[in-house]
Formats: sequence, C-alpha cells, structure tokens
Amino acid sequence: MILRALLVACSLVPAVAEAQQHLQISLAGDISTQNCAYGRGDSAIQEAKAQALAEISRQVKSGSLLSLAESQQSLSSETISYLQTLSSLQQEGMDLQGLKTDISAPVLQGSETCITVTLLHQSLSQGQSEGGWATTDEVISVTVVGEGWEDRQRGVSARKSAELDALRRAISQVVGTWLTEQRSQHSNTAELTTETTSNFELQSFVAQQLQTKSAGTVKAWSVLESQPIQPNGMKVTIRADVEKTPLAVASKNILQQIGSPRVAVVAPQPLADTLRLWLSEQGIEISSAANLTLRASHQLIKRSGTARLNLSIILEDQAGNAYGRWQNRPELIALPYSDQVLRDLIKVHLSTDGQKKEFHQQLNSAFMRVVKEEGLIHDIFISSQYLSQPDRLNSVLSTMGGASAVSVSHSDGIYKAQMRFTGTTGELVAALRQSLQPIAGRVMPQPTINNDFNIRFD
Repeated sequence: MILRALLVACSLVPAVAEAQQHLQISLAGDISTQNCAYGRGDSAIQEAKAQALAEISRQVKSGSLLSLAESQQSLSSETISYLQTLSSLQQEGMDLQGLKTDISAPVLQGSETCITVTLLHQSLSQGQSEGGWATTDEVISVTVVGEGWEDRQRGVSARKSAELDALRRAISQVVGTWLTEQRSQHSNTAELTTETTSNFELQSFVAQQLQTKSAGTVKAWSVLESQPIQPNGMKVTIRADVEKTPLAVASKNILQQIGSPRVAVVAPQPLADTLRLWLSEQGIEISSAANLTLRASHQLIKRSGTARLNLSIILEDQAGNAYGRWQNRPELIALPYSDQVLRDLIKVHLSTDGQKKEFHQQLNSAFMRVVKEEGLIHDIFISSQYLSQPDRLNSVLSTMGGASAVSVSHSDGIYKAQMRFTGTTGELVAALRQSLQPIAGRVMPQPTINNDFNIRFD
C-alpha cells in the first residue's frame, strides 16, 4: 500500500513533544498517526479514522506540528511552506478531514481494530470536491430564484418575501456544497446525519436554521430580475455572494447540536458505565447536569443454559418530553450463561455493526428533533419583587430572539417561565437580562444557574 511504501522510502521525523508518541511527519510532508476503536468491521475502521484525523487536526491547528517541522533541517522549504499553508487554512475554518488520506490495512489488537491514517501532501489551492468548496476563494457566488407573497399579518410585502426566499435558497445551495465536502470525512456527526436523513432534507434543514443568520453569511446580493406572479406574488432572481467560513462555522454548530449534545445517563449498573463509555467514544459529552437524559433499562432472559438481553433506551428532556427510543433485537445474540454474561451481552449488542448503526440513527433522529423543535426546554424563575409589569412577562419572553413555546405561571411570589431556546445557556442569560429591563421594577440580580435548564433571578 501507499502508506507502507512511504514508511520504507521516507525517514519519519518525530512530532513536537506534545505529539511525539502520536504523530509522524515524512520528508514529503505526509502526516501519519495510528488509532484504535472498539469492535470489528467497517464501523470500527471509520471510527478509528475519524479519531485519527481529529488528532492530526488538533496538532496542525495548535501549531505544535508546524513548530517541529520548522526546526528540522531535513525538511525542504517546500514542505515547510506546505505545512504553514495547511495550518493557516485550518485556522481560517478549513476542515482537514475533507482532504485526501491513505489508510493502512486494519490490525486487530484484542477487542480493538487499529489503523494508521496518513494525511497526504496535496495541492491546497485546487478544489477537493465537486462545487469547488476547498478553493482559496473565500466567497461562493450563486444565482437563485425566489418566490413570495404578501403577508399582511407580519407586514411583509410580496417582494420582500421573495427576496427572503431567494436568500434562503442561496444559503441552501452553498450548504449543499459544504455538506458534500463534509461527507467525505466520515466523522461521527456527518455520518450520523447522512444515515438518518436524505441529502436534500439535511440541506434544507441546515439552511432553514441559518436563514436568520443570512446577514453573517451573505456578503452581498443584488436583484437581477423581478416579475409578478399570480395571485399577488412576486418572483425575483438574485445573485448572492456567500462567505464560506462563517457559513461553515455556523453549519458545524448546527450539526454539533444534532450530533453531539450533552446527555446524562440514568441506568442500572453495569449498563450505565457501559453506556457512558460508549457515548464518550462516539463524541457525545456526558454530564450529570445535562438537559437531555438517556434513560435505559435491561432485562436478562435465561433459557437452557444461555442468556439473551432486552435493552430499552429513551432520550428525553428534563420536562419529560421524549425525543427518541431504541430497542435492541435480543433474538440476534445468545451467550452461555455466566457471571459476566450481562456485561458481555451489553457490549456485544452495542458493538454489532447493525445494531450500532440503528442506535446511532435513533440518537441522531432524536437530537435533530430537539433542534427542529427550536431547542430544549428551560425553566426560568423570577421573584415578583423584580417585576414592575409581570402581566407583560409572557409577551416579552415570546418576542425574545431564539425563544419559543413560552408559558408563565405564578406561585408564592415567584414567576416561573418555561420556554424553548435555541442558543447556549450563556446566550439565554444575556438575552433575559436585556429583554427583562423594560418590565423590571429594580435592578435585576445576577442569576443563579443551577444547571443548563434551570435559571433563577431571586
């Protein structure tokens, strides 16, 4: 293979001290690292590849690998220049995982599959994917057609509605180009999203989420043509210049909300520990203060000296709203009964390719549903002493950017507002402090944040 030829033909220089035991760089500028993932088959290989590329990406972005390269007399000025360009482009938003790589033959080590991944020296000035995303141009220009009709209730004219529709289509078209690039990387997020939704559905979904952020992604646009359509509508053709880096960063944030939110695990042992480890390996952060809970249960079925396992898992928020469920297929696996059979069955069911994929799909569908429903539910408690116009609390919160599904109740001098919010807890706190000022009777105190879903002004 190419990798073996490289290892024989090229003397490998150790990486910087931080990465000395993890990365190697050849005289030609190829960067290699080995990584292992639990399990067998293609899913384990792709997981190991994603982790390996993430490690290379981290070292390149931090500059540690570049620092070592610049100190090595054996590396040519051309190789040094290439690594400098690679580091600069990644810091500007380019994803290394979309570039050309070479993978060694897998090696089995115990229960893990190990591979060596090499990021090959390649041209960084030419597009790496259809649509030219990886070109050096920072702006992608597209021409799209939008249609719209007057909305008197919102005070939006037909022309304005058509222009907004065209901007959404422009963003959607460039998002499609970006997603095409991302699908080549086999990362957990990109792989999960493409498993659970069609390309068009995901493209439309991300574009819809970015629609309110068009001012940060569309650098400039102009109307090329307009014409009326019946009844009382307007069609416009626009040319829009979409900036790649802001769009890529915003799109990644949306996919991260779908693919890697924080979750708490509630389950009996040994299922709880196994699930926490498995989720961490998939890049999903575990936290006891998370506002999503993965609630799991199991039942061991003993029969004729063998055992099978029933696994049931539900993803819900702190308000008890269920977003997804997964049930394993116990009939697929039976093991001889022993003291360790429960742990063995749990691990086997979570590492079998088919069931692992199904679990991924259910989790991702649930996470996407959270984002589609405009964020998770938060509870905000406000002492009545801080509100001069408590009757306006509901309307004020309902018009706050990123907020939806607002409900307000009052008991014992405390107003409780329950609402969905699309941003982070910090963004929610900042929005609350600003939005509540007009109806505050006195200076609002610093809030107490008990966890991501419970904020108190009292």
